[in-house]
Amino acid sequence: QEKAKQRQFWLGIGVSLLCLVAIFFLIDPSEIWTALKTADYRFVLLSASGIVGFLLLRAVRWRFMLNNDIPYARVFHIQNIGYMLSMLLPFRLGDVARAVLVGNVPPITISRGLSTMVVERLLDMLFFVTLLPFTLAAVDTLPDWMQSFARLSGFIAIAAIVVLIIAANQRARVRRFVTAVFNRIPFLDTTAWTRRVDDLLAGLNTLTHLRDGLMLILLSVLVWLPILLAYYAGLRAVGLHPTAAMTGFTVAAAAFSVAAPSSPGQVGVFHAGVIAALQLLGQPEVAAASFAFGYHALNTLTMIGLGLIGLAATGEAMGNVIRSTQKFMRKKEDNG
Repeated sequence: QEKAKQRQFWLGIGVSLLCLVAIFFLIDPSEIWTALKTADYRFVLLSASGIVGFLLLRAVRWRFMLNNDIPYARVFHIQNIGYMLSMLLPFRLGDVARAVLVGNVPPITISRGLSTMVVERLLDMLFFVTLLPFTLAAVDTLPDWMQSFARLSGFIAIAAIVVLIIAANQRARVRRFVTAVFNRIPFLDTTAWTRRVDDLLAGLNTLTHLRDGLMLILLSVLVWLPILLAYYAGLRAVGLHPTAAMTGFTVAAAAFSVAAPSSPGQVGVFHAGVIAALQLLGQPEVAAASFAFGYHALNTLTMIGLGLIGLAATGEAMGNVIRSTQKFMRKKEDNG
């Protein structure tokens, strides 16, 4: 297990370095730096405000998923500590740290915190694959096959949301069904995988009531509106003139690119994904690169700053948070 983690870590570092080498081979770094120095910092400030707004709304959604059982300020600070650690440490350790920290606040448990992490990621993914068709429909420069694929992914996402809502309302039947399926796969640990599916559906408990389900979907849309504003302002800061479709496509491209193996903070893969998206839309490469590097730096500094504030507000020490998170992960690995 430890060797596999090391391979994963170095793979991520290698992918990040390759992305950066490719970018700097194609685009002169001095031109990127010059563009950043001449950026309109009024829009940079607006972009930072969008990132903060995103975190504020994200904490609202997370607290809602936890049935509003703990104070908002506590949720907000724990969330920001997690994002800070994800920027600084490998293996997305910040998500596990969030679950461990919130699990120490009664009546929340760590397993309950972990289930919300899974559901958060799933809801975000569904948002982006649903967003793509609407953004690509207005982009004339993209190939027809890409537009068709994006529209198909949007319909698949909508269907997936419907299936999840049905499954969340039929947990007992789903548990029996997946157990029967997993029992037919010889190399699979049926008990462990059935538990994971059940934990996922438990995290979707809010979808079992119409009012709560609609609220969660509404919050999942509202969460990303400030990021769309942040990207729009960031693009304006480097002299680009983004449309709504261009902004949405860039946000979606960035979201999918950071799923690739990379160093902590998604260095390299984020930049490559954003630059490729903007160039696909016919934007100048230097402006695209200056936005990618400028926005990534702004996002990183904002999240680290709010994470440090979170540590001070909660009285947690970073070293203790990291150690307790690593201890939990080792225990979980030992238990399979």
